[in-house]
Amino acid sequence: MAEQINVRKEGAVEIIEFANPPMNFISNLMLKEFYTELSRVKKDDGVRVLVLTGGLKDSFITHYDVSELLEFSKLGDQTRGSMLGVRVMAWVMRKMNESARVENFVLKGVEKRTPAEQGIFYWSRCLELLDTMEKPVIAAISGLCLGGGCEISLCCDFRFMARGEHYRIGLPEVLVGIIPGGTGTPLRLPRVVGEAKALEMLLTGNLYTPEEAEAMGLIHKTLPPDELMPYVMELAQKLGRGAPIAQASIKKNVRLGSRTSYPESRAIDLAVTNAAMYSEDAVKGMGRYVEMAAQYDSLDLEAVLAATESLRAGREVEFKGK
Repeated sequence: MAEQINVRKEGAVEIIEFANPPMNFISNLMLKEFYTELSRVKKDDGVRVLVLTGGLKDSFITHYDVSELLEFSKLGDQTRGSMLGVRVMAWVMRKMNESARVENFVLKGVEKRTPAEQGIFYWSRCLELLDTMEKPVIAAISGLCLGGGCEISLCCDFRFMARGEHYRIGLPEVLVGIIPGGTGTPLRLPRVVGEAKALEMLLTGNLYTPEEAEAMGLIHKTLPPDELMPYVMELAQKLGRGAPIAQASIKKNVRLGSRTSYPESRAIDLAVTNAAMYSEDAVKGMGRYVEMAAQYDSLDLEAVLAATESLRAGREVEFKGK
């Protein structure tokens, strides 16, 4: 049984709550539990949407436990920062994505390392799993969301944040002499808020109110605390009734297509477009829309909008992910 995450399921939506009292810091143990659950969710066809939120009052995730980061820093292994070292690590990470056998082999080796080293490894793997998750992922930010908490939210597809006088989101790592270590956070961030705002966040370590974060595009919407989860769950349930293959294709297209050269992006676009187009879900979905459109003998704007809303709500087609 997990100690620092809580897991529950509502229909096709799984909710993971981060709960490490009293401060709700990211820890080695939390990351191991999070990794195990993300790996399971990735393979579970019964989970269509993943929601991440805080399990303690006033905190989504406060930040990474700095004492664990300090222990890692004291190891003083400069070879990890060499180009050869990082290229080897990147190659290993890619192989782990492709092969369960390689992943299991690496995990056995990781268990022989120090707790601090294990934490950094699982941190990288958790963000990689989130970033490449084919299912929609929503962050319901229920309070403080600093450092690692903000990094986790940046890997999600949607970010909604509760309003609160002392609630803040940001990346203050520079204030203690480090930078966000979420294997790509300084690269993800400019794609969300733009290069100028990303540099402001990273270089100053500023913390932002929910309203400021919404204005800069860091989060999608702020809500009163008691409305956060109902709003998120309504969206999650709608997404959970969507077409899984099309959703996965969209995520792959956007995430990979924006990070590669134009020719590579076009190849990705064609591949994922075909994957969706030739699915059973596509035949079923387009067939139902043709039936709905056949009811109109003229352009009725209200009817078109009503049909679209009915499709968006998942009332017309039961998608199977095939």
